[in-house]
Order: sequence, then structure tokens, then C-alpha cells
Amino acid sequence: MSRSLAPSPALRAVPRGLSMLALGTLLYGCQHLEPQLTIGDRFANEPYRAQLRWLEPAPTDTIIKIGESSPQSGGSLWARMRQGFSLLAKTQGVARIDEQRRWLMERPAFLTQTGRAGSRYLHFIVGELNKRNMPLELALLPAIESGFNPNARSPAQAMGLWQFIPATGRRYQLQQRGDYDERRDIPSSTRAALDYLSYLHEYFDGDWLLALAAYNAGEGRVRDAIVRNRARGLATDYWNLSLPGETQNYVPRLLALSQLVNTPTEYGVSLAPIADQPYFQMVALAQPVDLAQLAQLSGVHERELRMLNPAGRGRVGGRLLMPVEASRRLLAQPEMIAKAALPRVSVEEQAVAAPENGVAEPQVAQAAPPGV
Repeated sequence: MSRSLAPSPALRAVPRGLSMLALGTLLYGCQHLEPQLTIGDRFANEPYRAQLRWLEPAPTDTIIKIGESSPQSGGSLWARMRQGFSLLAKTQGVARIDEQRRWLMERPAFLTQTGRAGSRYLHFIVGELNKRNMPLELALLPAIESGFNPNARSPAQAMGLWQFIPATGRRYQLQQRGDYDERRDIPSSTRAALDYLSYLHEYFDGDWLLALAAYNAGEGRVRDAIVRNRARGLATDYWNLSLPGETQNYVPRLLALSQLVNTPTEYGVSLAPIADQPYFQMVALAQPVDLAQLAQLSGVHERELRMLNPAGRGRVGGRLLMPVEASRRLLAQPEMIAKAALPRVSVEEQAVAAPENGVAEPQVAQAAPPGV
């Protein structure tokens, strides 16, 4: 696991005022270590999310259905999230938020997708935010970034629920190699995203809206906008900054989605019920397992295992995410994990191994090599 990247003491020590111009220029060059490919640049020349090309519905037919909440199931996750909302106090009557709320309400499929695909991950994300005492509106950020699709890929090669570009992923110690991309990993990318958001929150002196804008556009670009406004005697809050078109809509869309989650009946929307209970459990692995083989043994559809373990290419090592009930069965039958760790035998290999009478001789499989 990685550590949060602390703000540079040298940068934090530069005083405001005349020196701010130099500071803004410096930060713009290192905002994501790839100034031309920041998270916010990936649709720089297109209408904000107009194409939603990454918002293909995730497979939901194999999800273990979480029914209406009850005292036994721990209540509603939506209700728990509302209790932790802290960014909505001053959002009523803001024209840009109203516009984005109308945009969302005109697209009920977006809200349905948020609930259905998000039901896999939201309980975990909310729990991680609670540990850090961060606003629970941030749990909805993957809906804006990726539609809660961990396989989402942008034209600028941003990946995963939280849409990390390669350089920012490396900055937050997310491994990227041919057979494994940790930007897609649910726990690791969530940790990295919350590290990054925490850093931006501190960098912008506790202003979450500026932090969110910088998550989209890069801290240097937001700082430059602040410097320009300060030089002209203008307000330097998010709503008064001149930022790229996508960023102008990015924060209002998150706040508008939060409004709909906060008071759905007021806006006539229906949210898919999500119980306040874990959807998946992490299982430690002594050796890598093959997801296709594990799917056959466990009864969990392979697509579902891949949506929970999307970082590798059908093989998982170190830890495995499984739906809770399936993980309990798995832990009760450790031999299942051992079998899933064996290499698959193809139909051709089975035919070669079968004797003339058609009854296959028992085969001794070699242990799979280590790796992901």
C-alpha cells in the first residue's frame, strides 16, 4: 500500500500576495506531472461529458440483489450517506447546480446506473470516507467520473472508478504494467483518490469545492485562476473563477446529484435501494487464482468477479474481492481456492489425457507460478 503525497513544504511556504503569481505558474507545470493530460484535460475540446462514451452499463444481471432495507440489514445506505453530507448547505438556488440537476433528471438511466452499478462499491467507499471524516458527497464522485464502471477508460487513458491518468496514478503509487493496472483496483484506487482529495483539500486551505475543481482540472490550473482573480480584485471562491468548461460543470453536477440523493422525493426521482451492509469481502490469497475457474467452483458469475477484481487479466493475487455470501462459502471450503489456483485444462488437453475407453485418467496439475 502507498502513502499520501504531502504538499511540498517549499510551495506551502511561499507567501500570498506578489509571490502568488510565481507560485501559480510553477504549480501549473506540475499539477499532475503531465500538464497536457490532466484528469480535467481529457475532454477539454468536447462538451462536458456529452458523449458519455465510458458510461456503458456495467453487467448487473449477476449482482446478488440487495433488497429493501430492514432493521436486520442495517438500514439504508442512502440514509447513512445523507447524514454525512456536508457540502449542500449553500447549494440552493445556484443556477449552475439547478442546470445540472435538470440535466440529471432528464437522464433517469444515469440515476439508475448510479444505484445499480454503485451498489457494488458504495458501502466500501462510504466506509473509507467515514474513516477520514470526509464529506460523504464524495462517495458519488465515481458516478460523475466513470459511472461506477471500474473498466472505464477515457481518451486520455484515465482509468477506473476514479479515472486516474497514468502520471497521477504513479504519483499515488498505483502499479501499472502490461498484465495489471492498479488504477482499476477498487480498494487501491479508492485509497489513492481519497489521498489525492485530502491533499487538494489541504492545499486549498480547507475548501472542498476548490479541491474538487482541482481533482478535475489540476491544482495548478485552479491556482492560476485564483491568482488572476486576486490580481483583479475579484472573489476567489470556486463560483467566481474562470475555469475550463468541463470544470465549470463538474462540481455543480456532483452537488446536483447529491441534492437528488439527499431529497429524492422532492425532485420526484427514485433511487435503487441499497442496504447499509457490505456487498463484498476481501479474502487473502496465498497464491494467485484464476477467476474463470473460481467462477465455476463458487457459482458466482465470472463477469461479477471481474467487476470486483478488474485490475488483472482474469487472474488475481494477494487478495480477492468476493460477494459476502460467496466469500463465506469460499472461506468454509479452502480447497476451492486451491483448485482455482491450479491451471485450467483445455478441452484439447482433456481429450489427449483421456484413454481409449473414454474415461480420463486423473491428472496431477502443477501449481500455478506466482504473480498477478
